Amino acid sequence: MSQERAIAVAGRQRSHKLSTDRLIAKLAARQVGRVSRWQLLAYGVSEAEIRSRIASGLLLSERPGVYAVGYQASGARERWATALLAIGIHSILSNFASAAAHGFLTPAPWVVDVTTPKRLPSRPGIRIHTREIHPAEQWRLGDLPLTSPAQTLFDLGRSMSAQRHAKTANQAFVETDLTLYDLYLVMERNPRRKGTKAFRRLLATLDPEGREIRSPPEGRLNAFLRARGFPPWQQNVPLLIGTDRIVPDVLWSEQRVTVEYDGRDPHLAPVTFVSDRRRDRRLQAEGWHPVRATAADLGAGAEEFDADLRVLLGL
Repeated sequence: MSQERAIAVAGRQRSHKLSTDRLIAKLAARQVGRVSRWQLLAYGVSEAEIRSRIASGLLLSERPGVYAVGYQASGARERWATALLAIGIHSILSNFASAAAHGFLTPAPWVVDVTTPKRLPSRPGIRIHTREIHPAEQWRLGDLPLTSPAQTLFDLGRSMSAQRHAKTANQAFVETDLTLYDLYLVMERNPRRKGTKAFRRLLATLDPEGREIRSPPEGRLNAFLRARGFPPWQQNVPLLIGTDRIVPDVLWSEQRVTVEYDGRDPHLAPVTFVSDRRRDRRLQAEGWHPVRATAADLGAGAEEFDADLRVLLGL
């Protein structure tokens, strides 16, 4: 082979190697730094190229047929991504793993729950659930497929005590946009499935009076009040203040305290901001104590908000 031809062949080989490495890096970037053998083969990477990259340390074995690209980490997200790739296409995080990914269960369990429609043998560190999940309850959180908060709570009912199930649900209201409507909807989407009895028990605990909750923020506010044991309140009851009809999110009529959840939308829109302040002024003029709660009050500032509200209620 002439020197010129040898240089040209070497150049093509380097170009192919670079394009293959870029393909692997691009795939890994969508999957928390993980790729699977079946994916690489599907993209045209040969067995020899896979072996070569294992030998060079570019592909680091996590599980049989699943590789970390360039580095290894053992955080929860990496474990979830590895488990999903090990089970394969159509797999989805569920149960305890999904609850941890949504942020309403901590710490994240070491064993990863994965649901798939195909019956598969168990794997070390992976708990496999075989069933179909309604398409509307299949979510994505960044690069991870997982069950919706409502579906996750339905699935957890068979694995938790009633008390822990209710506590986990309350945390789900605080951490996500979950509403009671979502819970009733997921019940309709899981007819005659095991776990229905536990889920009905949860609904009876969360919504004993069948209150109508109009928005996700109201759901989080209700969850906060329930979790902290506040006395019974009224929900969305209209008050006639002069000629104004005001409907607070929550009120205690005897103590004359109202609570409104202030989110970025719509309460901080300029026109609504002005009308909200007028409402508060009118309520105060009639002897009410209007309180505005924000996401921070139900999160990092929860203890202070709890204490202030108890003072107003005389608790």
